[in-house]
Amino acid sequence: MEGERQTTGLLIYRASRLEKLLDPLVQLLAVTQPDNVLAPQTIIAAHPGMRHWLNGALARKYGAGGIAANLDILLPSPWIDRLARQQLGQRAVSLPRYQRQHLRWSIHEVLGGDVAALGISDARIASYLRAGGTHPSGGVADQARRRFQLADRLARIYSQYLVYRPDWLRGWERGHFSLVTGNAAEAVLASTEQRLLAPLWKHLHDKLGAHRGDVVGDLIEQLGRVEAGGEALHVFGVSHLAPSELAVLRAVARHRLVALYVPDPCREYWGGLGRTLPALRLQGAEEQARLDAAEGNDYWADQAHPLLASWGRMGQHFIMELAAGEGDVLSDVRHREDEQALHGMNRLQRVQQGIRALDPSLMQVRLDTPIDRAARADASLRVHSCHTRLRELEVLRDQLLDAIAGTDADGQPIRPADIVVMAPDIQAYVPLIPAVFGVAGHAGGLLPYQLADVAVSRSHSLFGAFRKLLDLPGTRVTAPEVVDLLAVPEICRRLGLDAAGVDELAEWLKASRVAWALDPAFRARFGVPPIAEHTFGWAMDRMLAGYLMADAAEAERQPSVHLPDGTELAPLTGIHGPAAGYLGALDHLLQEVQALCDLSAETRLASNWASELERRFEALFRIDPMDRAARDAQAMVLGFIRTITSEPTAAGEDPLLHFSVVRDLLVERLSAVPEQQRFLMGGITFCGMVPQRAIPFKVVAVLGLNDGDFPRSGSDAGLDLMARYRRLGDRDVRSDDRYLFLETLMSARARLHLSYIGEGVKDGKPRNPAPPLAELLAVLDAAAGLRPDDDEVDRPWLLRHPLQPFDSRYFDGGDGRLFSYNALFAGMHGRGDQADVAPFLDPGGAAGIDPGATIALRELHAYYRDPARQLLEHRMQVSLDALADDRLPQDEPIEARFAALDTVARKLFFNDALPGWPHAAWPPATAPDWLRLGGVMPPGRAGQQAWQQESAVVGLLLQEVAKLPGFEHAAPAGGSCGIDVPIGGCRVTGQVTHVHRSSIDGGECWQLLRVFGGNGDRLKKEAELGFRERVPMFLDWALLRLHSARAGGTLPALRLRPLLDGDERPWQDGINDWDARFMAADDAGRAARLGELERRLQQLLGWWIEAQSAPRWYFPKSAWAAISERIYPKKRSSRSSDVEAADEPAQIDIGSSWIAGHGGVGERDYAPGYSHLLAGEVDFAQGSAELAALAEFALTLYRCISFDASAEVSA
Repeated sequence: MEGERQTTGLLIYRASRLEKLLDPLVQLLAVTQPDNVLAPQTIIAAHPGMRHWLNGALARKYGAGGIAANLDILLPSPWIDRLARQQLGQRAVSLPRYQRQHLRWSIHEVLGGDVAALGISDARIASYLRAGGTHPSGGVADQARRRFQLADRLARIYSQYLVYRPDWLRGWERGHFSLVTGNAAEAVLASTEQRLLAPLWKHLHDKLGAHRGDVVGDLIEQLGRVEAGGEALHVFGVSHLAPSELAVLRAVARHRLVALYVPDPCREYWGGLGRTLPALRLQGAEEQARLDAAEGNDYWADQAHPLLASWGRMGQHFIMELAAGEGDVLSDVRHREDEQALHGMNRLQRVQQGIRALDPSLMQVRLDTPIDRAARADASLRVHSCHTRLRELEVLRDQLLDAIAGTDADGQPIRPADIVVMAPDIQAYVPLIPAVFGVAGHAGGLLPYQLADVAVSRSHSLFGAFRKLLDLPGTRVTAPEVVDLLAVPEICRRLGLDAAGVDELAEWLKASRVAWALDPAFRARFGVPPIAEHTFGWAMDRMLAGYLMADAAEAERQPSVHLPDGTELAPLTGIHGPAAGYLGALDHLLQEVQALCDLSAETRLASNWASELERRFEALFRIDPMDRAARDAQAMVLGFIRTITSEPTAAGEDPLLHFSVVRDLLVERLSAVPEQQRFLMGGITFCGMVPQRAIPFKVVAVLGLNDGDFPRSGSDAGLDLMARYRRLGDRDVRSDDRYLFLETLMSARARLHLSYIGEGVKDGKPRNPAPPLAELLAVLDAAAGLRPDDDEVDRPWLLRHPLQPFDSRYFDGGDGRLFSYNALFAGMHGRGDQADVAPFLDPGGAAGIDPGATIALRELHAYYRDPARQLLEHRMQVSLDALADDRLPQDEPIEARFAALDTVARKLFFNDALPGWPHAAWPPATAPDWLRLGGVMPPGRAGQQAWQQESAVVGLLLQEVAKLPGFEHAAPAGGSCGIDVPIGGCRVTGQVTHVHRSSIDGGECWQLLRVFGGNGDRLKKEAELGFRERVPMFLDWALLRLHSARAGGTLPALRLRPLLDGDERPWQDGINDWDARFMAADDAGRAARLGELERRLQQLLGWWIEAQSAPRWYFPKSAWAAISERIYPKKRSSRSSDVEAADEPAQIDIGSSWIAGHGGVGERDYAPGYSHLLAGEVDFAQGSAELAALAEFALTLYRCISFDASAEVSA
């Protein structure tokens, strides 16, 4: 070409496909070889991702026989810095002082002094800095943070002005403080310039000297004196350059050839190239007028294509700037493929070609039946509406699997490395990606992937742990937070703990009932009473006292400890042996947390903070020296800590900093994306949406295109004059994002996958897509002749996904766009009538009894109390403990009641009330030590109310005890009785507790006391007991009856004594009546009754054994609800009609027992979810076979554990 033979000037190559710019680059590199064969050829790449892509693309372009070597690929800013040092020498060395991370410290120093003396008199600044000191919850920390944040914000603004407004800065340096706003009517804008930005900058410039704007101006002037000649300069992939950077390139082009390879979405002269200079100036003036009229807001500039009008402004401005030089553009070369029309285009190609040709009519399509069918099958451009981010990823996985199963337009396979997935906020998706795609960097699987643009804190657990540590002083220091720290491998290594030690400490902390706060003084920081209970200091005292003094097996029987200072402690039992050494590790951690919390109130020199935090880090973290990733992470953390000193030092400062500012500095580093980020490392690339990041991929996916999330908005707190006084060539976040969306659309070669959260997961209400996506949908609608408000038409390019990934629509073939590669979910839909979630429970099948098996009584109890948990956890080894809400508490009990799991009334009755009854008065003046000092009792008035309520329940239990024979003068001694009973070829062994032995009417009588609590006013009635309570009681009584009968010696009577309210107790009376008749019978009668009892036990045992492999429909609460009205009708004719009433047919209704409504929790949904997992989506609806089976077994079970008096007599 003619331009290629020139040795000076700008040579511009444009193409809508970035890879098509490689041909002219390779050709020009070949014809512009430097005279020195060892000298590298210089290429400026737009950004790091472009540089990485260009290296690989050139290597592939040269092929196996070619070499892509001796190329110096730089980014624009480092190239200008190098050029400045070459041309200006020492004058360019001082530039780092004006970099934001250093400049902010110079500003920070100014804001701490007498700013009014410098002319900084904007009232907002003084008010903002004062507000922190008077805020009731802020104080010194808040004031220090405000000062630093303002300094950082101003440094950001000045850093931007150094590139885009050096003329403003030069004017302010000369004292022209009204240069920008002049006689602006808006007082706030004028004050911002005249009373803040201008005087502050003049002071900084006087102190720091020349800046980048000065250097660039000097550089351009120096380049004007350079003689023509030198190697060609290649600038590849830029779609934007700051005016100063473009000016430097123009200056270079006066003495050497500068070739720009520009990705331009439109082949037409939409940006001004090809026009005369007067026409260009007129176009520029008109555009500047629109910018001025918009006053910093978005505006509409008419274009032949609506998408270019909406998205293309930044690129258009750049093309206009390129064309606006003084005749220095030698040639504008458009790639030939952009001039060619395509045939048989898919949807993506039609959209791209319409933009390329500046002709939206190329997108037009009629949605009649045959075309609509093809359009629905066209996966080249689809918009996916989902309910959550997780669903976006699940949908994406299926779409990518479908993509790699096919080919691109040229018939070439699509590999994972040909796929990029972007999101405006990629950090929001990073925690979810492994759940759908597996572990990043793992080469196995169909969809291997790498992560880019990920915050430092997410790249290694050490960063997250250090971040948690920094956050602790601002938190309540809860038990879960401390246990999380104990679980960090590097902290474990420093403390000398292994996994068993961490688990042991977690159990001790749970048993101690610690909740939050290090000690009473720490609690007082949060404005609550400084009490010791539930703090870590109190818990440590309990654990140490337990190690030194505890000797009781149960906490309720352990005497309290009274210390010389008047402190009372309830020692924690179970801490003994070598494991007690774990307490030292916990104490070490708490001491370090305390030291950090103390530091959080201090103000120190920056240099002092760095050394102190290094010591704190070394005291808590110890890495594995063989773990390279951990070594790198440690080096980065220590590097971050040292920047607390090095950044201010570069500005000549060593400021006094409050801990809150130091924490913000470190969190900023941890939240940032590493400068040396991985990109294009093989496999699918997950990354953020970064300006000028768009490079060609066969498949491009963009997630999170939600209204409000994209385009992103900048925040300048009203201090940035550039936002109001804009110029051609400026950058702003919203324009950047719109052009990035255009580049993204043009960079997809085979498929473009766009998704957003289009429906609320909680309320089902529609959500809007991001404006650029909404504009694309509107253009697609217009091209198909559809009205935007026509919701009746199913648009082929818009797919609304179901809430659940196992929805039947993914498998029924009704819509070919809905599909799933999940084999598990597909298996669930093998039959049309199958439940949405297949149950584990299979009522069919049979099971045999293993002869000679020994069965623990507690296993039988566990099954009849909670069959789902017993079967899944103990038999099938399916544990849902991870879903259980068994985390350590983070709040002390504050309600005037005790937790049901603590069974306080039962413990009070058996351990404290019954042994001293009736001689000791009940209730005592104070609660027992184990209750008062052990963290069970809420503090203060709430605890006293809870104690009064629970002691009243115990009083009611004592009233019931007084009615029992043998308890008239004192409670007979109680204890446990071991059993070993052969039943049906098996043996049942265990302990029956609370057996009280007494003499009644001259005969020995064993009485089984059972307590079920109450609500303070009354105890439970027998009708309120379900199978959870009845079956274990019956098992205890029946097994003990058989055991005692076979033991020889004097045969005692055996009475079941549940302490209940009311006189109507037919079930209990039936059992005790049976035993009375048994005792009165002769040997033959007793043998017959024992045989019948053994058959009942054998039946219960048989159901349990059968359930281990073929469970029945049995869930205790719902099963009891199915028959309770028949057992205990509201009106009863006589007590003996018990089973007869059960035989009467009635409509079965379990109400809300299984699935509760109105915010309640039914048995199906009891945490952590065993019943739901076992039964699946079975709802026991009226008339269902499952409900009938449930009720039938419930009735059979009830008959097994109850006695009909009339039947017994006839027998």
